[in-house]
Amino acid sequence: MLDNRSKLVLKHLVKECSDGSYKIIEAEDILSVLPNKFNADKEIISQIIRHLENGEYVSVKYSDDYQFCLCPLPFGRQFIETDEMQNKNKKSMKNIGARIYLYAFISALIGSLLGTLIYNLIW
Repeated sequence: MLDNRSKLVLKHLVKECSDGSYKIIEAEDILSVLPNKFNADKEIISQIIRHLENGEYVSVKYSDDYQFCLCPLPFGRQFIETDEMQNKNKKSMKNIGARIYLYAFISALIGSLLGTLIYNLIW
């Protein structure tokens, strides 16, 4: 399981290495993608990349002073694709839930109005 920082780094790496070959990426490039709320530095980026390598999300050929030659593995690419699809599904499910709630409320309102009208006409 990956945290949000690791997901963003992996997503950036998949985007950068879209052709599937090894590419040299510097830690500064990755830092520019991360939001300031993560308070990341070069050492944290290095740890994240090591974590991704240990989890077999990326393959690292070599690393020198916060410069990495790496390539995302198929598992890493699949993880990002699955994560993006889950995010889309969450958004659509929220919309569906809101619609169901609205339709149920309107149906209950109409039912109670009809019931009140029928009761008042009969009695």
